[in-house]
Amino acid sequence: MSARPPRPPATLPLTPAQLRIARRVADGESTHTIASNLAITAGTINVQLQHCGQKLGVSGRAAVVHACFVTEQLERPETATSPEVFSDTEIETWRMVAIGATSQHFADRVRISRESAVGRVRSLRERVKAENDPHLVTLGWSCEVLDESLTEMASGAILRVPTRK
Repeated sequence: MSARPPRPPATLPLTPAQLRIARRVADGESTHTIASNLAITAGTINVQLQHCGQKLGVSGRAAVVHACFVTEQLERPETATSPEVFSDTEIETWRMVAIGATSQHFADRVRISRESAVGRVRSLRERVKAENDPHLVTLGWSCEVLDESLTEMASGAILRVPTRK
């Protein structure tokens, strides 16, 4: 049995409306809050985020946020000086969330139970005071635990990092 070949790099830009939604998701806002603030329905938020994922070749809100930072479609968060040191396990957990791994995929990859994988994510969210998984990704970028070197997503997509001029 062979692994699926990687998908081509994501190349489709998000619309301004999709980017407005993605920015708010990255900031940890709930669907209800975003919908209320933008005067649109929660269903519209969900559909737009699904379209973002399709354009970027990723699945899940956290992966959309990470892909937006990698492809520089969202401005990357400012670096925060964190007095804390994160363990290898916490960094691995952060990376799994950012690539859009399901809890079962994460568990299988590191050979732990699904419940343990869920517990690791919950514990990390609590430690860094993240509102949710997309916000955890934003904080990972802020703490420099995540960066543009993480381009291979759980979906099989390989993100294209913009070239510097």
